Amino acid sequence: MVNLRKKIIRVGHPYFSDSDISEIMSKIALVLRSGWLTSGEVVEEFEKKFSNFFGTKYAIALNSGTAALHAILSALKLSSDDEVIVPANTFISTVFAVLYVGAKPILSDCDIDTFNVTAETIEDNLSPKTKAVIVTHIGGNPCEMDEIVKLCQEKDLILIEDAAHAHGSKYRGKLCGTFGLANAFSFYPTKVITSGEGGMVTTNSNEIYEFIRKFRNVGRAEIGHGPIVMLGYNYRMSNIHAVIGLNQLKHLEEFVKKRNELAKMYNEELEKIEWIEPQKIYTHSISSYYAYIIKILPNSPVSRDTLMEHLKEKGIETTIMFRPVHEQPYFKSRFNIQNRYPNAEFVGANTLVLPLHVSMTTEDVEYVINAIKSIKNEYR
Repeated sequence: MVNLRKKIIRVGHPYFSDSDISEIMSKIALVLRSGWLTSGEVVEEFEKKFSNFFGTKYAIALNSGTAALHAILSALKLSSDDEVIVPANTFISTVFAVLYVGAKPILSDCDIDTFNVTAETIEDNLSPKTKAVIVTHIGGNPCEMDEIVKLCQEKDLILIEDAAHAHGSKYRGKLCGTFGLANAFSFYPTKVITSGEGGMVTTNSNEIYEFIRKFRNVGRAEIGHGPIVMLGYNYRMSNIHAVIGLNQLKHLEEFVKKRNELAKMYNEELEKIEWIEPQKIYTHSISSYYAYIIKILPNSPVSRDTLMEHLKEKGIETTIMFRPVHEQPYFKSRFNIQNRYPNAEFVGANTLVLPLHVSMTTEDVEYVINAIKSIKNEYR
């Protein structure tokens, strides 16, 4: 089938208004003229405004969400005997951060409806070697944090949030990225807000803050020729990226509001289709809707992959959120995993991400919905 619609509806797309672009270009020009392109005052301003928004004592900017996770795990000073619980349904960086520091990742299955780990699935995988737990708010959907926080307190475990999807997400009125000892955000281009590339750690721990400041700067406390006091990495954020991040941050609340309005349109129509279930968001939570994820049920007239191809032919991009960690070739080759994670496997094989971003119009959402509804007529 030939797509007769010229416009392609992207699955994700950063949003910059004309005035935003003018402001960003003007401030980047100031950075370029200053000759100070990396770290410096602009990054510090971004960190201060980010920590103020989230209500944490500190925010430390890095050059990616992966670097943010690596920095947090490094600050914990784990050993090769230590285990860290991580979701089986997550992006591989969540698990790689544990491997980077020589500790052992232990996978935890997800809930079949929310796609998140739960206190129960975490507890099923605890051992005397468990030192920390990383939770990922899949698609911006907050995990059930009351139960998880309680479990970590009872078992004396360090809690870390992978909040790469969760800028502006709230659980019972509290922002995600503020529950853990330290928490990681990503500013990749498709995220709720972006800096082009970048990441941020939020924490109330002065010890973690001071460690990561040196860790991201090749082991130095300050820019320049100061002494190298620890093993570190070049994980600095540039002032140019921080200019973009600052502009996006001031729009975060309106971006989340717009995403929720579009998601509501999807929900109202797709919930009428008996073979589709949108990701479950509890009423006490607010998702950032970084991604709008739907589950294709066994009674569907077509497979998940056929639906994706059908939408592609109509000019609609889709994607798969995650393939379960234990099914990734690298992970399979390194670890002889005997356990099964049935929910993560089902979610990985039967869910897809529909377009949802601030650049979309209500007409775009209606077009996607109608394209999904049309599949029964074309696949009888």
